[in-house]
Amino acid sequence: MTPVFHNTVPGMATIMLLVSAVVMTSPALADGSCPGRDAPVQITLNTRFDPARLDHTRSRAQIHTMFQDSQSQPTMPVGGGAVGLTVTNAAFGFRTRIELFHRRDGMVCVYLRSVEAHMNQVDTVVYVAREYPKGSCNYDNIYEHEKMHVGVYYFTQRDYAPRVRERLQRLVRGINPQVVRTEAAAREVHTEILNRGVADLLADMEAERKRRNSALDTPENYRREQAKCPSW
Repeated sequence: MTPVFHNTVPGMATIMLLVSAVVMTSPALADGSCPGRDAPVQITLNTRFDPARLDHTRSRAQIHTMFQDSQSQPTMPVGGGAVGLTVTNAAFGFRTRIELFHRRDGMVCVYLRSVEAHMNQVDTVVYVAREYPKGSCNYDNIYEHEKMHVGVYYFTQRDYAPRVRERLQRLVRGINPQVVRTEAAAREVHTEILNRGVADLLADMEAERKRRNSALDTPENYRREQAKCPSW
């Protein structure tokens, strides 16, 4: 019996930083002072998880090549081949709104007013080799396995979204004001702080996705699933 492998290929988790600014100037500002009001920073985090699309048009060879191309060091026992694959893209990004005040000493006071963040899991495609007709034991076995991988992405995002929101809320406490030399720096200072502040949590989330997916793709689990159908 030829070993059957169902694999998942996550898209790279990306961080997209977008900045919008409200610029206010005050020629009467004394050196060393920042006149902006000390108001709570508004935080919103939206999540999006698009339904997976099924692709039943690729051959076993094509799916196996897709898997190999996506892995730097694929671990494939002799005679094995990928017959199912899940491909997806994860993205985290945020947009900030800031308020600026120019001082007479040439420095710029910048206040963060709001952060609109998103966590998206999109463009998810489940591939099942076309050699296995819909309704066959093999097709059903592969498809059910790949749906478990889709579930990993859904539940990992669901589990981490509150943690990301809490991290953002913690990062903005006491963040105002920042004093910088230029408007260009003012438009970047908060995004850099937030980017650094969430980087480890996003890395943890990606590691947890991989851990959960790997738990589905053990040799023992493959053997159990292969045994469900008379031939491959």
